Amino acid sequence: MKKKHRKDRAKEAAPSAEAEVRGTILRPLLPVVCMAVLVCGAVWGLERLRAHVFALPEYRQPIRVELQNPPDWLERERWGPRILAGIKIPADASLPDATLVKQIAQDLAGSGWVKHVHAVRKRMDGAVLVDCEYRRPIAMLQTEYGYVPVDREGVRLPEVYERVDNSSGWLRIVGVKTEIPQVNGRFVGEDANAAIEIASGIFDQGWEISSRLCAVDVNNFRGRVDRRKDYILVWRPDHPHPIIWGSAIGEEIEEPTAAEKLATIAVMLKQGGPQAQANVSVFPGAAIYPVAPSVETADSSTRRDR
Repeated sequence: MKKKHRKDRAKEAAPSAEAEVRGTILRPLLPVVCMAVLVCGAVWGLERLRAHVFALPEYRQPIRVELQNPPDWLERERWGPRILAGIKIPADASLPDATLVKQIAQDLAGSGWVKHVHAVRKRMDGAVLVDCEYRRPIAMLQTEYGYVPVDREGVRLPEVYERVDNSSGWLRIVGVKTEIPQVNGRFVGEDANAAIEIASGIFDQGWEISSRLCAVDVNNFRGRVDRRKDYILVWRPDHPHPIIWGSAIGEEIEEPTAAEKLATIAVMLKQGGPQAQANVSVFPGAAIYPVAPSVETADSSTRRDR
């Protein structure tokens, strides 16, 4: 038999050495791979079990959306049902549906009532809890087709009201001439934003003061109708004369600040308010009221009110 050379024997031994090295490297990874397979299988099995449980008749509860920890004002002013009405859940939707939470969050975010959606989570009893930051209406802005609610940031909220009475408790904004945005859009007109800023300041005075005022009037904003007349007026319910506000906030020239005007109006209303027209745009902390006109006789000995 022909003997093999040393070189040939070395070539035959090389593959065996390489295989041994690979085995040394891969052998410690085998438990890790097995564990990963077991974990994936367990997760898959649990998801299958969860889907099966949710499919049982006793777990197919009607889906209902609930507002989690809503602010006091939302419940007190009964906006909750209006917010929930904007969520559209398909008739064939089920709680295990992976897209349910996303769809509800999108409906809320686009409704106009919600500033931020913090969380949406499902519960096994069929409830879907939503945690949001909501937009609060502070006034009703008059448009050509009715009144629309607005928040303090100038965002138009849902719904249109045919009329808002003086005695409704809502502060109206009248005289806006610029474009009205779609629901969930922001007013960009300077007259609208000037009125909303004043309305927001009045709203912050509390119900005792805001309920005694009924409208912010910007018909003559910046004197666009008549520069000789007052620019912005504030009206009281069932009162023949307005309160003269003056210029928009930030545009005052030799006028009291908005805070001073609001403080003067608050004091005036708490004292009952005069029947005459009041002007808070002249002196800080004081309102000017016109004196009733009078006529005198030729000898100035007597005076008779008109």
